[in-house]
Parts: sequence; C-alpha cells; structure tokens
Amino acid sequence: MSLLQALIAAKLSGSGGGSGGGSITVDAELNGNSTNPVQNKVIAAMALQFLDELGGKADEETTVTVSGTTPTITPANNTIYNCGEVASLTISNPPATGAYSIVFTSGSTATTTTIPATILGLEDFAAEANTLYEINVLDSRAVIGSWAVSV
Repeated sequence: MSLLQALIAAKLSGSGGGSGGGSITVDAELNGNSTNPVQNKVIAAMALQFLDELGGKADEETTVTVSGTTPTITPANNTIYNCGEVASLTISNPPATGAYSIVFTSGSTATTTTIPATILGLEDFAAEANTLYEINVLDSRAVIGSWAVSV
C-alpha cells in the first residue's frame, strides 16, 4: 500500500460521531439517483480501489540496464536508463511530456552524443572525458548533473 493509500485509509477508518432522533435511510451502495447518505465503508472502498487502479500505476518507475557502447535510446516515461560507459549515445524520438532519466559514463575518450533539439536545455551539451552524467527530462526540459570519475 502506498503512503497516499495508507493516509486515505487511515482518514476514512476514523469513527464518525453524531446522534439524534428520527430515522434516516442509509444506502449500502453508490446510486446516482438516490438522495440518501451512503455508508462510509462504501466510499472508502471505492477510494482505495481508485488509488490501486490509477494512483499506484502513475508512481511506478522502471529501471533499464542498457548494454553496448553505442546505444540508441527511445525514452519511455517513468524510466531510468543506466548505460554504463559509452563511446556514443543517441536519444531518439523522446516523448513530449512525462519524465525519464539517462545515466552514462564518458570514458577516457569523451562520449559523442546525438540529442534531438526537442529536448530543451541540452542544445550546447558536449560530454567531457572521465565524467559520469545524469540527464533528467521532464516535459521536454532537461537538467544535467555531472561528476568527475577517477581513472
């Protein structure tokens, strides 16, 4: 169960108060035509089902280990590409929206890169030798981190 699911479950499991006289009809299931109140457990179950079906999937992340020294990556959303040391790196057909990351090491000879102009922020990027790079892209806008690698 995700943190969000746990928080909603905790919030929905609290006991309600209230007292009073009279008779109130409480529905045991959701009904688009009823004007009666519905049981809390029905709403809680539907909220948790909604989070399971939609909320959990949006948070899933995939890590892909890329092999070879001259990979071409066609990025997918919510994916981290670990390339290791590469001589060249080509990014092909990146999605216009969403997020992904590419991690690679430039060896003693600088990695050559082919990056589409649709990825903003990398227009003047040129890899340096003996450097680890992490390119993070969100909605076609990139930020890059780099760290020197000792040989």
